[in-house]
Amino acid sequence: MDFELTEAQRDLQRRARTFIETEVLPHYRSWPVTSADYSPELTARLKDKLAEYGLTKLIVPREFGGQGLGAMEDVIVLAEFAKAPRRMPGGPFAPWPVLYQAPEPIRQKYLYPVLEGKTGWSMCFTEPQAGSDLARIRTTAVRQGGHWVINGTKMWRTGHHGASYTAVAAVTDASKGYKGISVFLVDNDTPGFEKTRDIPVISRTWGIEQEVRLENVIVPAENLLGEEGAGFEIAQHQFNRFRMRLGGLALGIAERSQQLAVEYASSREVFGGKLADNQAIQWMLTDNHFDTESIRWNTYYAAWMVDRGGYNNARLQSSTVKGYCIDAGLRVVDRCMQILGGRGLAIDDYPFGDFYNHLRMCKQMEGSTEIMKMVMAREILNPKR
Repeated sequence: MDFELTEAQRDLQRRARTFIETEVLPHYRSWPVTSADYSPELTARLKDKLAEYGLTKLIVPREFGGQGLGAMEDVIVLAEFAKAPRRMPGGPFAPWPVLYQAPEPIRQKYLYPVLEGKTGWSMCFTEPQAGSDLARIRTTAVRQGGHWVINGTKMWRTGHHGASYTAVAAVTDASKGYKGISVFLVDNDTPGFEKTRDIPVISRTWGIEQEVRLENVIVPAENLLGEEGAGFEIAQHQFNRFRMRLGGLALGIAERSQQLAVEYASSREVFGGKLADNQAIQWMLTDNHFDTESIRWNTYYAAWMVDRGGYNNARLQSSTVKGYCIDAGLRVVDRCMQILGGRGLAIDDYPFGDFYNHLRMCKQMEGSTEIMKMVMAREILNPKR
């Protein structure tokens, strides 16, 4: 097991770091807080720059026009991107890996436009009465001839801005429990598929979530994603992928926060010396180092496992990343805010407020910390042989 980055990985990291330090950090304060409010000109310029630096389609397979890179390269770039409290457009990846094996007409409509950056995708699994316990969802899909009819209510439609379709989980056979859940690709302009309200969230950089209602929504039979009853397995693969990627987010935020705190403590004059001369400050910085390195190696190990066996091979590791690294990142940001005193609370001067709120939201999404511990306990008590 060797976590020393290859020369290609170091080059990718350098390009991502240069992009953020050159194209983003000097300018982001003049941008809207959420990417949904970026002007078309800003979005186009950032996409062009991402392409110029070779930072697009990283994990898209080569046969589909991508770079074909792995999970390690993915988190390396994510860590650099996370150092700016703004979301980057571009860098599309397939919404669901199973789409690569879908029939060509489905790929033409739902895969290629996303990979080309012409549209986005969204998903909604959670319902008012069902979140982590996915088997409790009540949205139903009933087969009627050559189509499905979907009825239900969903919360947290994620990624809706700029999306042309949504992946919707629905029960197709209630007698089978979680094995009776399927996923459908629903065009956002389908009659009966309506937003009922916006849901602002704690992270202002994340944007707005949505609650949606599906009333007699008719979906062609071919829009069933994968096999009937495979929805839970598809969702678990997606969740494992997202959970592992959150480690990259936590790593970048922790590194940037520590950098800003060190710079401040080393230059701030207090009581006849530097702030960094105080042992209390030194200990906070060393505790930050402990947490940051723990985030790094937990995330790298999870990515290493994924690259050797796929996301379902790394369920314990991805849950560890989600359950531990987000909390560790929150500790780092909190200490850095404390080191800067009142300055740490100034959201236009320092990114700590946005960093903290974004990580705090991530603590809940894709499975709460408590759910992660449940998943981890099952994996620990029943290891795969």
